[in-house]
Amino acid sequence: MSGRCSPAPGRRPARRRPRPAHDPPTDPGTRSITRPAPTDDPRLTVAHGFAPTTLAAGSARPGALAAGHTRAFALSRAGRPEEALAVYAAVARGRAKVLGPDHPDTLAARQEEAYELGRLGRHGEAYERYEAVLDARVRTMGPRHPDTLRCRHNLACALGALGRHAEAHATAAEVAADRAAVLGAEHVDTLHTRYEAAYALGRLGRWEEALAGFRHVAAVRERFLGRDHPDVLAARYEIGIALGRTGRAAEALDLFRALVRDRTRAYGAGDPETLRARHVLGVNLGRLERWEEAVAEARAVGEARARVLGAEHADTLVSRRELAVGLGRLGRWDEALPIYRDLSGIRERSLGDEHPDTVLAHADEAHCLERLGQVCYQEP
Repeated sequence: MSGRCSPAPGRRPARRRPRPAHDPPTDPGTRSITRPAPTDDPRLTVAHGFAPTTLAAGSARPGALAAGHTRAFALSRAGRPEEALAVYAAVARGRAKVLGPDHPDTLAARQEEAYELGRLGRHGEAYERYEAVLDARVRTMGPRHPDTLRCRHNLACALGALGRHAEAHATAAEVAADRAAVLGAEHVDTLHTRYEAAYALGRLGRWEEALAGFRHVAAVRERFLGRDHPDVLAARYEIGIALGRTGRAAEALDLFRALVRDRTRAYGAGDPETLRARHVLGVNLGRLERWEEAVAEARAVGEARARVLGAEHADTLVSRRELAVGLGRLGRWDEALPIYRDLSGIRERSLGDEHPDTVLAHADEAHCLERLGQVCYQEP
């Protein structure tokens, strides 16, 4: 969520942290979101709601449209992106009729539409929406206006989500330079884009450059925000990923031990990001051939994720696969087989036969059966 891609059969999967795909609508920190029930949050109730058809009507007043925008924001923060998207779309249509298609408030609603589309995995549509908004922003505000820069940043993220990582890096690098010139080299938005540029470098396999980028972002963020701020911890996580990918597993292991300690102290042992850091700690134990420890860590993390996230959550399944991989490396293929079989069944049921994760799960199971056959064949 993560992870973001599936490896070829027989290879260890890349472990990447799903990070915010775009500049969020407000504070770019990664604070946890409280999801209130509609009855607990009057902004989400019918009495305080706004019907999309009413919002889109030519008679809708700017005040009603502004209230609709606020409601869409609340829905987004409450983890309801489909509903947020519908309201943002209605607000955008209403504002276009009342204020004009290029009015800043209209463009703001259209940009939030794109953000919600990205959250829903509709990255192609998000890219098209960002591109249209960017064209209007450049035309009416100029290429270096802060709102234009935010849209350019989000366009870079959409490119990355579409797998166009070279374009994503080039765009993010340009935006980072412009944000540094307009806002300052250490402004939170500049750092957010430098982080995105480093992420794209990693996706391109340019891990040494990515490592340098993440280290810079982490150092500046820690100076301004403190060691336990979520943005600082996120950058430290990516440093650890880059260390592992550049063959420095021992350094990565030390980093993740410290990160787990800091996350546990600040956010608790059961926090999903604490468990994510523990997972990658176990991965680096495996890289160092410390498989007994790696298996123990994968088992513990998988059990904790099942309790916190659910038995069939994507992160839980990744930990269970890591456990099976470790058991195989220890030659305990008979213990790995039921795990691989269970994972294959879950993937097939939830994703379908043709999904890459299902194909990988079946390949894992077949490899395990092959190894068990070899062991049986060699026995007297």
